[in-house]
Amino acid sequence: MTSWKPRRGALAVLLLCAAAAAAQEQPPPADPAPSAGGFSAGPSKSAPEYHTTVHASPEFTQDRVFAGSRFWLLDPGRYEVEMWIDDKFQPDQTNEGLWQLEIEIGLAPHLQLDLYANFGFGTAGFSHEGEQIELRIAFGSYYNSIPTNPVLYLEFAPKHNAQDRAEIRLLLGGDVGTRILWAANLFAECNIDDFNASYAEGIDAEGGLTAAASFAAVRDWIRVGLEGRGGFDMHGSPTLYPSLMLGPNLLFTVRPAHLKLTATALFGLMPEDPRVRLLLIAGYGF
Repeated sequence: MTSWKPRRGALAVLLLCAAAAAAQEQPPPADPAPSAGGFSAGPSKSAPEYHTTVHASPEFTQDRVFAGSRFWLLDPGRYEVEMWIDDKFQPDQTNEGLWQLEIEIGLAPHLQLDLYANFGFGTAGFSHEGEQIELRIAFGSYYNSIPTNPVLYLEFAPKHNAQDRAEIRLLLGGDVGTRILWAANLFAECNIDDFNASYAEGIDAEGGLTAAASFAAVRDWIRVGLEGRGGFDMHGSPTLYPSLMLGPNLLFTVRPAHLKLTATALFGLMPEDPRVRLLLIAGYGF
């Protein structure tokens, strides 16, 4: 004699499956008629559908287009590993170099975090200078949502056996047509502590404006342009002197390999400026 319970269980499963299929084929119920007094007996409309729109930035905004001017920020989840060489050839025939290792992180909408390890080289020899932390905060929700794409840039550079430094910038930039990019930064930088230490340089400050423009010469693989930097410098004394530097810019990218090379040569136009400042940045983005 066969048991009834397994058959009854199987029949119940079949009935539930049939009911679910029939429910899926039924059209959505019509709005219930209002009851006496003009009030609806239930919700009059089905719940609205919600859609999420992701505004990815154009690919050219994710590159280090310019060496001297910052531009926009990385999208969330994007990373860039870079090696910098910043070498200044001074009028007294000495050179003052900075070698930097950096990782850039697109933290979240509106936020990018950069971390550096800094090493000095040149006439004074090679040394580990310290670290550097940068944060970018975009005002717009996505690229071009606000004209000029303003971004607040904050930097803190703790140093070994030297005064710590801080910098603030307002980053502006955008595109003109399909091939031209531009950027401009208002900046101010100075020492912020240990003014009485034996290694103190005193009031070492600089400020002004950087500006740059770039043209896509070969699609987005090769860009050529011009960069400039002008303002004032005050190094170790109350003396304030003007500074103006100008020179060419190059960006070379290999998209399939995620490799990028940015180079700028700035030539000093004022007596106290470095004669030449070379900036070279090799990057890998992912």
